[in-house]
Amino acid sequence: MNKKQLGFTLIELMISLTLGLIITAAAVLLFITGQRSAAMQKGVAELQDNANFGLNYITKDIRMSNLNTKKAEINDGTLYGGVVLTTKDSADVETSASTVKPTIPTTITLADFLVSQSDDRLATVGTGNAWTGSSNVEDTSGTELRSDQLVIQYLPQYTINGNNYDGGFDCEGNPILFPKTENLRVYVQRYFLRADDNASSNESSPLALACDAGYYAIGDFHAADSTAIPPIAATIPATAPSIITGLGGAGQIIIKRVDQFRVLFGIQDSETDTSASTPVTNIIHQYVSIKDYMALTAPRPRILSLQVGMLVRSTQSVGAESAVKSDQEFTVLDQTVKVRTSTDPKYIRQVVSQTVALRNALGERE
Repeated sequence: MNKKQLGFTLIELMISLTLGLIITAAAVLLFITGQRSAAMQKGVAELQDNANFGLNYITKDIRMSNLNTKKAEINDGTLYGGVVLTTKDSADVETSASTVKPTIPTTITLADFLVSQSDDRLATVGTGNAWTGSSNVEDTSGTELRSDQLVIQYLPQYTINGNNYDGGFDCEGNPILFPKTENLRVYVQRYFLRADDNASSNESSPLALACDAGYYAIGDFHAADSTAIPPIAATIPATAPSIITGLGGAGQIIIKRVDQFRVLFGIQDSETDTSASTPVTNIIHQYVSIKDYMALTAPRPRILSLQVGMLVRSTQSVGAESAVKSDQEFTVLDQTVKVRTSTDPKYIRQVVSQTVALRNALGERE
């Protein structure tokens, strides 16, 4: 008997191979799409964890501005509290009848690079751990922009802990704890961008938001009752401070991978409407940069709130993801910015912002 040979014909084999390749290509495409989606989701999650939680942390500290001072009004002449804007040597410090009115005692010599700054308020910037204006962004015309620096000061709410004054912790995580035999301390904290010294090897000069804390003593305010916390005076005490201990260091990183840091002041000002037969004075509120605030005529208006904005990016790269544009523009408070051209891979970026009412600056208003 003749036996027939069984098997696939050439056409059947080609069809089966073609179908197999189509199925394999669909599976690979599905896998790649899943990887891209996972990278995007991980990047967004990192932004939420890093930026939002970090922002909540610093806004809690910012709300302590002007804590425990006798004067509720915050401006560029508020002593011992509020926002640190000037030193006795600042070019734009307020003067009245030959009296200099900086925001820290005149007995302290402090470089302008360690007080609040924005834009081109200073002709030159600092070096090292001082404010350098470092950022990774430019405006829409291609001009590089500087980041801001915010400096606040406050008298902690001290409690008695054995033989010590206990004021909690500063923004670097250091305990505010010292013997009752010492003078009380006003704490100064500055927030600024600097190079991240703990970056990944494949990153090119990433920046991070850091906080640097220091303090100065406010003279002999000890009360007869050892359980009482002495109040702060409205003027410089006889035993005047001469240095801010600890300020000017690299600080502690609060938020990693920040491309831009921007601060605006919410101010209360007044203007007179002379168009009517009887002039009317109107109270106006607006947000201005630190530089624009210091350009106003002294006495400058009171600061009621702060707006803090940051452009942050993810740790995880999204590769060549087409949905992420290299020339994308972002609005950071009053600035429209884009990231400077970089050889780094693509990252997800997001603007986070917060408006902080300064609760210790809202009283004593008509």
